[in-house]
This record gives sequence, structure tokens and C-alpha cells, in this order.
Amino acid sequence: MRGPLPSVLAGILLAVAGGLFGGPPRAGDRPAPQTVPPERRPAGRAAHKSIDYDAPDARWREGPVRYLITSDEDVAFRALKTDEERAEFIRTFWASRDPDATTPENEYRDTFYARVAQANRVFTDSTKPGWKTDRGKIFILLGPPDEFEQMQDGNEVGTETVVWTYRNHPAGIGIDATPVIRFDRDGTGEYHLSNRVLLPGFETSLGIAFQTQAMQMKSLPQQKKVLDTIVTSRALFDSGPFRTHRDFYRSGDGNTFTVLTLGAKTDLLTAGAPAGPGETSSEASGEKQGAPRERFEVVARLVGGRPDMASYDFAGTTSLRAGEGGPVRDTAGYLLFQGGMAVRPGPYTAYYGVSDHSVNQVYSFKESMEVPDFHEARFTLSSITLASKLERVDGTSAGYSRPFILGNLRVLPRPDDVFHNGEDFAFYYQIYGPATDPIDGRPDLDVLYQFYVASDTGPSGFVFAPLGKPIRLTRQRTQVQGYTFPLKDWPRATYRLRVQVTDNLSEQSSTEEVSFRVL
Repeated sequence: MRGPLPSVLAGILLAVAGGLFGGPPRAGDRPAPQTVPPERRPAGRAAHKSIDYDAPDARWREGPVRYLITSDEDVAFRALKTDEERAEFIRTFWASRDPDATTPENEYRDTFYARVAQANRVFTDSTKPGWKTDRGKIFILLGPPDEFEQMQDGNEVGTETVVWTYRNHPAGIGIDATPVIRFDRDGTGEYHLSNRVLLPGFETSLGIAFQTQAMQMKSLPQQKKVLDTIVTSRALFDSGPFRTHRDFYRSGDGNTFTVLTLGAKTDLLTAGAPAGPGETSSEASGEKQGAPRERFEVVARLVGGRPDMASYDFAGTTSLRAGEGGPVRDTAGYLLFQGGMAVRPGPYTAYYGVSDHSVNQVYSFKESMEVPDFHEARFTLSSITLASKLERVDGTSAGYSRPFILGNLRVLPRPDDVFHNGEDFAFYYQIYGPATDPIDGRPDLDVLYQFYVASDTGPSGFVFAPLGKPIRLTRQRTQVQGYTFPLKDWPRATYRLRVQVTDNLSEQSSTEEVSFRVL
């Protein structure tokens, strides 16, 4: 995949909505245009009841404020434990946006919720509340458009398009074009943000000035708007020159700590891109000797697969980052980025956004994933992860602390299960729920590693036979375990590793397996 995806068009638009043109809501906004003909509205739909969107409970962040809250604010709010703490946070949240603190009213908040209420009244073509629809989102962020047009698409019978034009955006931003937003009506009657986002005079290109300015914004709200757009866009997603990996670990709050790793194959991203003045081709790919530059910005959002599930943004302080020593590559040549946070177990769609600042392009793609539930307080092992690199670091933490650091190990997840002779075979895993010594608070574990080789294929697939003697490690005192050794003269075959860990204090055992190939 080369060049920006179609979703970038919508990405720039919503970046504009939240950052360049949006600004605070204006008091005295005129009513929204009628965008759903009365005869086409669903019959018998009940009017939306008055809702206290600022009720100080844990779901406040999932309400309309999701369009305003920054990543740092979102992380801070999720850490609160009581309704009293949440009420104070919400008060401070709105106070920081009050345009005139000398008056008893908060004009920003009043206008924001007036737009929410109007969106609920007008945009009734969906089973969702109006503020959750695409038109509701844009209306809340930008206010009513200056021009409104509804048309029938002559190329596709039954397809209707609503076009909003904003001419009176704030001046002084260096952009002369007028944003035009299109919403296409689907078979259910609901309007969705169209990928055909145009600027008059730029029907085939956004224009380099507009694209560069929008893509180079680095504020936290900008990252959130880019994610909003990637999720909302109906464009095709392609993993292209990327690969992903996920690790899951038990979290003390009953959630599952989810670590996302993204690898970018940079030579595929910008193949043939010329080096800048004074740069070698390797420097153009983002690796200047002694001072690696921050070429990529990587964000992600997990969107729950059920109505009762929240979404989680890997952005701002939780965005996917390179290692502390600069860019790192795995054995397949992928440049790696990683980030983690506690996530409620369940099914998700993961959306990724990768900004390549060297060429001012944004790539996006999505994939499905299932976050496992580790909340049971029992002795067990995490899944075993194959690694490209594994080395000890200072520290005794049992969990994830920063990119590529897990406990006292620095680990780079492997892109696949294939090894070659001469490579190091490496793996890591985590141990949950061991008993601890009452004196030093540490576990006492015995570990057994047994390798197997596929000797034949039976009715159900491979048949594995033990390979050599097991490797025994005794009196292990850490919950994060890893092992590495060189592969030398291993025949081409499929292998399996079985890990058995015994808790000497509770006399419990747990086993996990992982398969790999040697080519």
C-alpha cells in the first residue's frame, strides 16, 4: 500500500472539526437545518428524555464529552474510584473550558449540551441517540453549517446525500478552502459520514498546505480526532506494510492489561522516497546515527463489540512508542512501537492510525481481537510469546512498565513462528497467582521445559514425540520468566514447547504450550 488511504480525507476533516475550525461552541448558535424530511422519519419514535450527562459515575466519559476529553483527561478519569472524586473532576473539566469565569454561567458547557439536545431532536434516523450519529458528532463539534443541500445520487438509485458547507470558520489559520462535508444515506435510512470529503477546487487532492497543516498537529485532541475519523470512516482498511502482536496479562483491578505492538516495514511505506538534503537513504528511513528522529506517530483505539463495553484510546501518554533507546527492529526488519493499558475483557475491533511525518501521510487499518479474562485468583500461566530478542534489565517489577520492558526483561515480540538455524530461540510468559514467602514476599517456583518434534501426521494432525531431556530450573523467584538459547543443527521440522510451572509453596502446577517451526 502506497499513498494515503481514502480515510485520510475524512481524517483531515475531523481533525479540522476538533482542532482547526471547531473551537469552543458559540453562544447563540442558530437552529440546525432540517436534514431528515418528516415523511422519512421513523414512525412512533419516542422523544428523547432529559438525561443528566454529567452524572458522576464511571460512564460519564462514554457520553457526549467523548468528543472533547483529551487522552490525559480520560486516563485520569478512569483512575478515579468514588463518585465524589468524579464529581470534582467533572466540575474542573468544565471550569477549564469556561470562556468567562466571572459569570455564574459556563457558556461553553451550556452551548455544548444545547447542541447535544438539538442533535437528539433532529437526527432521529438511527437506533442510536442523535448525538451518537455521524451528523450529530459533526454538529456538536462544528455547530450548524452555513449551507445545506440534500440530493439524489444519480449514479446509484436510492442513494441520498446530505452536504454541509461551513464558510464562516475562524480566520487566521492559513487555509483558504471551504470545508464541505457529505453524509450518505444507507439502506436503513441512517446517514453516515462519507469518504467523499471534498474541498472546492481540490476534488482530487486536498492540497498540500491543508494536508500538511492537519497532519503535523501533535496535540492530544488531534490524536483523538484522527482516531474518531478512522473508526467512523467507511473506507477500506489494509494492514499493508504493518504487522501487529498482542500480549495479555492479569491486572489488579479485574481488567486485563493489554499490550499492543505494531511493526512498520518502513521500506514498503516510502519505497523510492528521496532522501532530504544531507541525508543518506538510511537517515531518510528514520534512523540517523546517534539521534533517531521521531518519524512515526502511532495511535490505536479498541472499540467494544457489545453495547455495554467502552472504548480505549492508545493515544497521548499511552500511544504506541518506540523504545527508550530509540527505534528498535525485529528480525524481520519491522520498526516496532508498543503501548499498554488495562482493558475490560471481551471482543473488540482494534483500529490503528500511523502518521508518517517524513511524507505527511496517514495510514489506517483495523483487526478483530478478543481480550481474555484473567480475573480468577488461581495459579495459572499467561500464553507463551515467542521473542525476537530477550535480555535482562534492572528491575524486579512483575508487570509491564514501559515499551518492551516486562518485569526484569526487555522483550521484542517475534513477527511469526518461524526460526532458522543460527538464530536464538527465545520466549517469555508470566505466572499468575503464586503463593508468596511470608518473609520476603516472593514466590518459590520450579520450571520444566520440554521440547517435542512432529514425527508424523495422524488423523487429527501432527503427532509430537519428546525431543531430548527436559530442562529443569528450580527456586525461581520472579513471576516473569523467559529463556533463550541458540538454534544449532536443528532439523527442518515443526516443534512444540511445553512449559510446566510448579508452585512449591501451594503445591499447584500449571502448563502452557507453544508451537514453532525451524526452516
